[in-house]
Amino acid sequence: MPTIRRTTVLGANATANPLQGSQYEYLPFNAMVEIACLAIADSVAQASVFSGSDVLLQNEVVDGLALANPIVYPDHFEISDVAAAGERLGVTITDISGAGTTVRTVVRITPV
Repeated sequence: MPTIRRTTVLGANATANPLQGSQYEYLPFNAMVEIACLAIADSVAQASVFSGSDVLLQNEVVDGLALANPIVYPDHFEISDVAAAGERLGVTITDISGAGTTVRTVVRITPV
């Protein structure tokens, strides 16, 4: 089961696409996709998440979890979708604190 793990440091009001360039950005097989996206504090970042043409989350404030705490499965994996081979996985995160922040993104990909 492939897993993508990214820690993204955002500058003030910056936007990033943490899955861009990943080997699994475009799925090579049909899969169940489960995603966790957590900032280091509450109300400091927004995220949009999509799988192919499915919009799973659009400009929502992401939950906070201290950097020292691990991301736990299944507790933190609130976003899931069944995606077809060839579909693009995308996560766009934006700092809304005005001071910069760090966001951790984990994607679990299970072939179906």
